[in-house]
Amino acid sequence: MYYRVTTYGFDSSRMEEATAAMDACRDELGSIEGLQAVHDCLVGDGEGMVISRWDSEAAAEAAAPQIQAILGSMAVFMTSMPEVRAGEVVWEL
Repeated sequence: MYYRVTTYGFDSSRMEEATAAMDACRDELGSIEGLQAVHDCLVGDGEGMVISRWDSEAAAEAAAPQIQAILGSMAVFMTSMPEVRAGEVVWEL
């Protein structure tokens, strides 16, 4: 299992609009091979974090063009470049 954590800044005055845009991507995200789950978290005023769970690093890398296109469509809401951290699961409960 492989996780990606992406942090970003966003315009909090456009939260409803951004949520609607994320909902519009739901089917597209759901069809990405190897993507198990996506959680978008509010971590502060104007600060978000996306946690995605993948079958493997290879699946995440293969889906990179699709993910970039989706993130690109969300750029109108962002106030900073997304920062990505990722890694293989080495332990779980």
